[in-house]
Order: sequence, then C-alpha cells, then structure tokens
Amino acid sequence: MIFKEITFVGMDLGTFKTSVSCSNGRRDVVLSAVGWPKDHIARGMLGKDVIFGEEILEQRLAVNSVRPFAKGVLKYLSKEAAGMPEADLERHKEAASLLVRHAVSLVNPPADGPVYGVIGVPSRASIANKQAVLAAAAGTFDAVMIAPEPFTVAFGMNCLMETVVIDIGAGTIDICPMCGSFPSEEDQVTIPLGGDAVDERFLALLRKAYPDAKISERKAREIKEKFGFVHNLEEKVVVTLPSLGEPKQYDVTGQLKDACGTLVSPIVDALKDVIAKFDPDFQDRFLANILLSGGGSQIRGLDHLLEESLAPYGPASVTKVYDYVFAGAVGALRLAMATPAEHWTQLQQRSGGSTATARKAA
Repeated sequence: MIFKEITFVGMDLGTFKTSVSCSNGRRDVVLSAVGWPKDHIARGMLGKDVIFGEEILEQRLAVNSVRPFAKGVLKYLSKEAAGMPEADLERHKEAASLLVRHAVSLVNPPADGPVYGVIGVPSRASIANKQAVLAAAAGTFDAVMIAPEPFTVAFGMNCLMETVVIDIGAGTIDICPMCGSFPSEEDQVTIPLGGDAVDERFLALLRKAYPDAKISERKAREIKEKFGFVHNLEEKVVVTLPSLGEPKQYDVTGQLKDACGTLVSPIVDALKDVIAKFDPDFQDRFLANILLSGGGSQIRGLDHLLEESLAPYGPASVTKVYDYVFAGAVGALRLAMATPAEHWTQLQQRSGGSTATARKAA
C-alpha cells in the first residue's frame, strides 16, 4: 500500500479577505469574493466563467460579484432566515465553495495526496455557520476542522496562556481569553461589528458632508486602510475626489475619526465583561497581555486608546500582531500540523474519504 504525503493547510476565511498558508511553504491572500460575467459578451471578454480576487475589482462593471461571508448571510441555512430569495442564497453557497477551492489552489497542493486543513471562523459562530463553512470546504479538503480565529492567532504566536486576543475583522470583532486550553464558547465574545461597518459609516458621513464629491465604497475603504485613526492628529487627512468630473481636495479628518471610533466603545465594553470573569489573581496578567489582530488592528492609536480605557482596572498593555494578514492562517496551519494523526483519520473516515477524488476531478 502506497501512503501519500499529507499536505496541511491553514485558512483564515475572512469576510473581506481570505488568507491561506500551506505546509509546502506557500502562502497567499485573496479577496473573499467571487465574480461571474454578466452576459456572454462579458464572458467572451474575460475568457473565463468565474473570476476571483483583484480581477473582480478591475472588471466590476462586467461581472456580478458575491461576498459569501458578508453580513452573516451564511450563518443561515434557509432563505427565510437569511432574508433573501433561495436562488441568491444558493449562489452565496456556491461562491463560498468556489472561494475555498480557489484559495487552496493558490498554494498548489499536490492533486494526488490528502489535504488536511484548519479553517478559522468567528469565535461565537453558530452551528449553522460552521455547517456552512464545512459544506464550503467539501470537495477541497480530505478532512477539515473549524477553530475560533482568535485561537488560531494565539496558537501561531505561542500565546496560549494569560493572553486576551482581540481579532478585528471586516464582519465581526472576536475577543477570546487564552487559558492554556481550547477556549470554551462561554469564554468568547463576538461583536457583530467590524471594518465593513466602519466603511459604511465613513461613506455615509462623507456623502452628507460633501454631496458634490463622488466616492465609491472601494475608495472609502482605501482611505480608511491608509489613514484610519482614533487618536488626536495634528495633521489633517486630505484626499482628492472627483467633483462634477474635476479633481478636488477634501478634508476628511473628522469623518474618518468618527467612523473608526465606532469600534472603540463596543470593544472596551466587551473587554470589561471578559475581565470581570477573570480570577482576581490572574487579572493583572491578562491585562498585561492583550493582542490585537485582524485588519482593524492597524487603525492608528487604537492600541493606546484601549490601554487608556482599561486603566481603571490596572496597567494594560496592548500589542499588535506581527503580521495581521497571515497571523490567523499561519496559526491554523500550525494547529493542523500539531493535531494527532488519529484525529485526522477519524475526521477523514467521517467524510467518507472521497474528497480527494473530487479535488482531482475539479
């Protein structure tokens, strides 16, 4: 009997971006979106039936795109719960499967060997949400596990003891204390707020303040990612936007600070609830080891503002992860490689061991 070498994959399946890391040394990141040509003309121009990543943004006028994990759509299994027609829900499910398959293909695992993976999801993801992710992974992985995103970050950075991880993604903010073991659901907090909400708030404020300016959701996100802040700035944030077809400069400092600031109070309130549950003998240690991850961790001044807000509880130290893009995926990969072989064997037996054939056929 010939045993094929196992390929391990760690995936951070984000609302806006999906990062993936592989045991073969490869890693990549892609927008969590799938695009289909609008008609046969667009199909002929694009030369393909489905597109991914930056190509969706470049060709957005010619495609219909879906972000399958935006606004919690795939938390639901029925069209009534999701609040959309059944055809749209099915298209989201199809997009999720295509996205997972494409993300794994970017790291080029061998087609004839087993692929085992760990996928990071929001801390308090519902059973239905986890089922949706597992369904999306079917046909791509031979065996797969679901893990909370903050835990994969902590595992990858060897911060499993007396650490609080705050993972700020596009769709949710996840807060999870690390106590040396796999966190229970009761220990974790998920706030249904994130970078998407900041973008929407920023865009609404800009359109109200400058109705003559033309600005897209993509441009608003780019400004936030480049200049986002929550502390007081001496300099102004001035950007150039088209107005009646001509470029014009706009001061967006106030609107940007307001939008980014919407994250602060919910994080602080949730942190206080988490801290209140700590054993008093360990509270100071957790306060001294707070880790910020996710795209929202890059908002300037957020770490210092959180430290100031937590001062009544004692000296706090908030640190940003070394690599917010891949921290979750790398941690998921390390978790996959550290999982005992017998556990993977059990998972593969449950799945029927048929996904390798499906991957090869695909």
